[in-house]
Formats: sequence, structure tokens, C-alpha cells
Amino acid sequence: MKNLQMVLNLEFIKKYVLEIGVILCFVLPPVGIFWLLCIGWNQLNKTIDLKVPIYLNTTIFFYICLAIAALGSSFSQKNESHMLIFVMILGYLGLYLNIKERASLAFIYRFKYIMIIGGIYLVALGNILREFPVSNTYLGLLTGTKFIGPTEGIGGRLFGSAYNPNFTGFLLLVILTFLLADLLKKKYENTKNITKWECFLPLFIVMGIFQTSSRASIGVMFIVLVLFLLKLVPKIGITAIIVILFANNQIFALIPRFDIINEAFLERKVIWENSIRIWKEYPFFGTTPLGFYDAYLHVGKSVIHEPIYHAHNIFLATFSEYGTIGGLAFILLLMTITLKLCCLVFLNAKKKALLNFFLLSLPVILLSGIFDHPLVSPQTALLTTILIGCWDRYTESIPFVEKSILTMKRAFAKVIYVEKKPLPHHLTETEKK
Repeated sequence: MKNLQMVLNLEFIKKYVLEIGVILCFVLPPVGIFWLLCIGWNQLNKTIDLKVPIYLNTTIFFYICLAIAALGSSFSQKNESHMLIFVMILGYLGLYLNIKERASLAFIYRFKYIMIIGGIYLVALGNILREFPVSNTYLGLLTGTKFIGPTEGIGGRLFGSAYNPNFTGFLLLVILTFLLADLLKKKYENTKNITKWECFLPLFIVMGIFQTSSRASIGVMFIVLVLFLLKLVPKIGITAIIVILFANNQIFALIPRFDIINEAFLERKVIWENSIRIWKEYPFFGTTPLGFYDAYLHVGKSVIHEPIYHAHNIFLATFSEYGTIGGLAFILLLMTITLKLCCLVFLNAKKKALLNFFLLSLPVILLSGIFDHPLVSPQTALLTTILIGCWDRYTESIPFVEKSILTMKRAFAKVIYVEKKPLPHHLTETEKK
């Protein structure tokens, strides 16, 4: 009986190994990170041993370029610690290959709901920690409740189990887009029975984003909400844009720490300028995330007293940490995702309804990365890797270019031959088509 129970438990773990890893990323982040990396390393090992062909796409090319950059940085700077980044990138690549190979629609929906529950956990735990902070350092590191980052201005900011309020803000933004996408799906399905929970949860997550006091996350949140309103009810969306334009001072006053935003922007400017200098000093392979801090100290010309561990911009971070090799690969990946998103405009309404949470969530990665670099954390990077893997897995069977070109041809044909030159009434339906 015990053997049977053990077999059933092992089968359960094997079947839901990815879901367990995602859950652990919220509850016990170090364990979840290692769990997902092990899945990636195991997948990569299977791929090499079984000589499974890898069909190269821009995402795989991106991870390969990052791995090459990390390896090159380790050899060129004679720093063995950079090999840790090389090994970690291989884990990301393997995890992506695993998602690409086995992720189903059922997994995508499970991933979405686990993320939503994780967001509730982040906000609830963060509010509890405000009253009862974790004093034990090791317990804090294990549960993600130990703050990591500049100590200045942390007082009262919510970060839950993500170590830093900016990382928490990013995760909550992605989760908010999932909830908003569900509401849009109800619209496309003409379903009017929206539950109280479906209305309450987005507001709960919005409250959590405000409590992080992350200016970048709150700014992106306003953009996401406006896009949501434009898709839900265009008139309300346009009205919201007009209100924001005319009442911008009152809205900016709602943003936490807005009184020091000018000072923060000047600090960002200095960091960005120094990041460009780092890129010029290490143009090919970069410094890797582990070497950025030392390189920043070497570059100097800083007016910031707190240690700087990343570039606070996803573009500059990629170029400075992974050199021109990683930076150009990232731009190529971004162009590919943008092309797919643009092609979705020309697909039918049913496809849009199914892909709404991708259409809302993927831009969050780029928008959040303008004034910050949330993917510097393995916790957020792994969850984002799963999201991108689900996106590529789900969209690989959709002929984006062919369908969009066909739709555009039909649209142009309608404008030219129907609206400008009406078809004769004596033609049959077949002839008109």
C-alpha cells in the first residue's frame, strides 16, 4: 500500500512538475528557482543525449547568445564566477524548451490561475509583514521576505515574497493583465454574469501595486488600464485618456514618492550614462549580472551613494551585461514578438479572445523595463520565461503572416472594388466572391 502511494505521489509530481515549480517560486523562492532550473537542465540534457533536433527560433537564439556572452565574459575577464550565469542561462533555455515541447492549453490556464493565486499571496503576505516583519535572516531568504536592495526609502513598501518591491510590482502587473484579459473574454463571449470576485480581484491587485510604491509599476499600470478600457468600451477608454491629459497633476499626486521623482530621474540618468560606458568598455560579451557591480565601481562618475547592481533599463542592462551579442539578440526577439502582436490585430475575434492575456501581459515586460530591470531577479526571469514559452507554444501553429496578409488583401479589395467601384447587381454571389 505504501509503495502504491509512493508511486502515485511520484506520478503526480511528474505530471505537475512545472506547476509545483511555479507555486514554489511564490512560497519558497530559492527552492522554486532551483526546481525550475533543474527542469531546464534536465530537458537540455535529454535534448543532447537523445540528439533531439532543436528548431531554432528567435527566443532560442536569444538564450544561446546570452549563454555565449556569459561564457565569453568568464574567459575574457578570467572570472570563474561568471560561469554561474552561463549555467543559469542554460537552465532558462532548457525550461523554455520544456515549455515549448509539452505545454498544453490546460497548462497555460493552470499557469494563469497559479499566478493569480500567487499575486493574492504576495499582497496578503506583504500586508502581514508590515505588522509582523520576519527577523530571522535565513528564514527571510528562504521565504522571500528578506528585503534585498538599497535600504533607502524601503519603509512601508510592500514586497511580499519577491525580495524587492519593484519585483513584486512587476509580478502583480502581469497578474493584473491576466485578470483583465478574463474580463475581456467575457465581453467577446457576450457573457453578462460577471462574479463579484472577478471585479474584486483586479482592484485587490491594483491596491497591491500602489502599496509597492514602485513608480514604474504604477505608471505601467495606468497604461494597462487605459488599454483595457479601450478594448472593453472604446468611448470610456478615450474619455480616460482625456481625463489623464487634463488632470495629470492630480493623477501624478496619487503616485507614491512623486515629490522626489525629479531626483530619481537624475539618478537614473547617471546610471544609464555609466551603463553605456560599461558597454563601451566590455563591448562584445558584457559583464554578466554578477560583474555589473564591480564594473560600475570601476567606471565611477556616480553621485549615488547606494550600490548599483543593474542598469535600471532592460535595453541598457542587456547590452552592458551581455554585450553587443546579447543586446542585438534581445532586439531581434523584441521585433519578433512585436510582429506577432501586430499580426494578431488581423486575426478573427475568437483568436483575440483566447490570446488577450498575452496581448496585455507581454508589453508589460518592455514597459516595466524602461525605468527598471525586473528580470534581473531569477524569480521573475523564470516566470517570464514560462510566459514566453507558453506564448511561442500557443502561437507556433498560427500562420500569422499568411493570415494577416490575406486579411489586409481582403480589406484593400473591399475598399478599392466595393466601396469605390460597386459591383454590378446582375452578378451572382459566386461571381461577386
